[in-house]
Amino acid sequence: MPVIRAPRGTRDRLPEEAAAWARAEAVAADLASRYGFERIETPLFETTELFVRGLGEGSDAVAKEMFRVGGAAGSEEEEPAWALRPEPTAGIVRAYLEHGLHVRPGPLRVWMLGPMFRYDRPQAGRYRQFTQWDVEVIGDPGPAVDAELIELASRFCTQVGLDDASIHLNSIGDAACRPAYRAALTAYFAPHRNALSEDGRRRLDTNPLRMLDDRTLDSGLAAAAPKSIDHLCDACRDHFAGVSGLLDRLGIVYELDHRLVRGLDYYTRTTFELFPPGRTGSQDALAGGGRYDGLVEVLGGPSTAGVGFGLGLDRVVLAMAQRGAPGEPSPALVAVVGTQPSDVAERLLVAGALREAGLRVRPDGSDRKLGRQLEAAAKLGARWAVIVGEELTRGAVVLRDLADGSQREIALDEVSSATRRNADS
Repeated sequence: MPVIRAPRGTRDRLPEEAAAWARAEAVAADLASRYGFERIETPLFETTELFVRGLGEGSDAVAKEMFRVGGAAGSEEEEPAWALRPEPTAGIVRAYLEHGLHVRPGPLRVWMLGPMFRYDRPQAGRYRQFTQWDVEVIGDPGPAVDAELIELASRFCTQVGLDDASIHLNSIGDAACRPAYRAALTAYFAPHRNALSEDGRRRLDTNPLRMLDDRTLDSGLAAAAPKSIDHLCDACRDHFAGVSGLLDRLGIVYELDHRLVRGLDYYTRTTFELFPPGRTGSQDALAGGGRYDGLVEVLGGPSTAGVGFGLGLDRVVLAMAQRGAPGEPSPALVAVVGTQPSDVAERLLVAGALREAGLRVRPDGSDRKLGRQLEAAAKLGARWAVIVGEELTRGAVVLRDLADGSQREIALDEVSSATRRNADS
């Protein structure tokens, strides 16, 4: 009988990767807290309407990549009225409106970390189920928060060992000035329609801005295309000057990228992405985000400013592995072994006491001889072995250092401090 494999485009996160994932997740949670963000969680699936309205029916995330989910067979919800979330912002804005968070003292600053889903072509670092760290600010229209979020994303990369990630920056205007820019792009690309890919022709008809995001586009044709910053209205031009000026004052190096338009319809004004060194393709981005000042209104709320970014942890962990960046160190493992086959209960009791003291403990429940138990503990990577024997009758055990083979009798309640003290020395 053949072995059942994971669905194509998904992956198992194995124990060998745990240290890198733990570091990335810990840095994300720590920075979110230090930057004054509160955690929020939304469902893994939402109504399809939410994403169609919020992301745009012509966006790739809706038109080609969205996982649609039907109800149970025979139920009233059999039709695919739901979809697995392809990104978190629309769901967060839905929660913002549904729970009246707009009446709280603002702006709202929230973050989340969890799986997203896109039925996309699988490739390195890009999966149909992927993990994203998301940071959102709703209700702040000024350029300072844009610069703050770019700094936050950059600081995250630095703290996980990707300190040379490059920042790409652009502004795509808003509802006031973007129509003229769209018209300029259409007029520019229309004479070259036959030279475009099928996907490029579709984008030209539905969303000309996405033409610039098409990496199959001829580089010369792309380089000569109209630039969004040349079509900004005064308000958008002032906002972008504010963002870039603040980044300059903060000493954050960035590159102006005229092709950076982002793939979702809700983006306005500032857009940005972070890339590993030497990589600039849209499939290589570690993080991306920008403003979405019209999204709350599109989803039924009042006109409200918004800005945020999403950072793909799958790609980050892959980049960390390629760079040899260290993961989150695990506490030293302590093995609990015994001198007698019949003392398994005592080993479990000792293991429980050591865990209560905060140690990472793995008891040996076998009836093997002590020497075999110690060999097994060393193969598991344990640094210490606590040997349970007749000493337990006086509240003591034997603590063995598996690195050098030395051992001594010690009171059970002193094991925690002894192992930590030796580990730090």
